[in-house]
Amino acid sequence: MKYRNLYFIFYGADMTRRDIFKKDIADAGERFADTFSLPKDMVVNATLLHMIGKSDIFIENFKGIVSYTCHEIIIKGHKIKYCICGDNLAIEYYSNEDMKISGQINEVKVVREAMR
Repeated sequence: MKYRNLYFIFYGADMTRRDIFKKDIADAGERFADTFSLPKDMVVNATLLHMIGKSDIFIENFKGIVSYTCHEIIIKGHKIKYCICGDNLAIEYYSNEDMKISGQINEVKVVREAMR
């Protein structure tokens, strides 16, 4: 019983047991990838962003497009949203696996979604 309180203090008082379990599972996936020299993006289902200069960005392993204007494109990843901001933004190509965004890219924001 006395260890239970220590566990919550270590992880933070605002985390529930379910949040702690999800965090432990995610950490286990990263340790698994490190141990067997596997790419982390495949094991933990991470979205990859490759930016070339200020004009092109390639995105792999994403879930979908949330919104799209010539000044802002929001992409949904796994528990994360990516907001690409700039001028004259256009999606050059789009498939289930990857996409290319071109234009004057000024900023890339990462917004973590709350754990459920």
